Amino acid sequence: MMKKVLFLSLLFAAACAPKDGIRTIRTSEGREADLGKIKEIEGPVTVRLVAKNVYPDTLYPVQLYTPCGCTEAKFDRKPVPPGADEVLEVTYNPAYRPGPMREEIQVRYQHSPVNVRTFAIKGEVIGFNHPIEEDRPYAYGEGLYMSHKVLSYGALRPGETGDFFFRHGNGNTRKANIVFDIPDSWKPYLRMRQPGKMKADERDTIHVKFTMPDGLDTVKFAVQPLVDGKPTEEKLQIWAWKK
Repeated sequence: MMKKVLFLSLLFAAACAPKDGIRTIRTSEGREADLGKIKEIEGPVTVRLVAKNVYPDTLYPVQLYTPCGCTEAKFDRKPVPPGADEVLEVTYNPAYRPGPMREEIQVRYQHSPVNVRTFAIKGEVIGFNHPIEEDRPYAYGEGLYMSHKVLSYGALRPGETGDFFFRHGNGNTRKANIVFDIPDSWKPYLRMRQPGKMKADERDTIHVKFTMPDGLDTVKFAVQPLVDGKPTEEKLQIWAWKK
């Protein structure tokens, strides 16, 4: 008897499982569809949202809108009669988005009892440690990796200050002391935090401010990175020109 019950349970579960492998979540406005734990390393995750038309008249969907490029949605532009289900296929890309997430999907309608319905997905992205070269592709030498070879501030008026953010990282398997040696003549114009001691595989972002000096039409100079006192093969170039 137990074997028969178990067999019927498995048969019922198989019949209810989605044939295409896409998870279905029944939802509604004001309710967040919980995707649970999302492993970044496994890539984009797709779910099927099913929402009933609770209005007394038919809904005529015409457009979908997702504020974030990390979320895509598809739907059939079919009329949804009262009491019928509207189905959205939503794909969320967790790349470089570790931690809690919440994204909205708007469905817009014409000739319907409502103009817009908003649905939401939520979850938690479990990140992983990307290879340092993915977003710091330039190997300067001595284990230093950077996101840029040139910080180009473009056209600036004399006395005007520009901002730049660049990523760097210690690609060594040991701690390293990283310093950017700014030429003395440019120290009054270029301001940046020194990385200092960094752990193995530690990564950071530095904000660099440059003020255009008087009397120059173009600016081109180099900053020498030092790793444990040793100069790297590559130098960080600073460019700007007079507006």
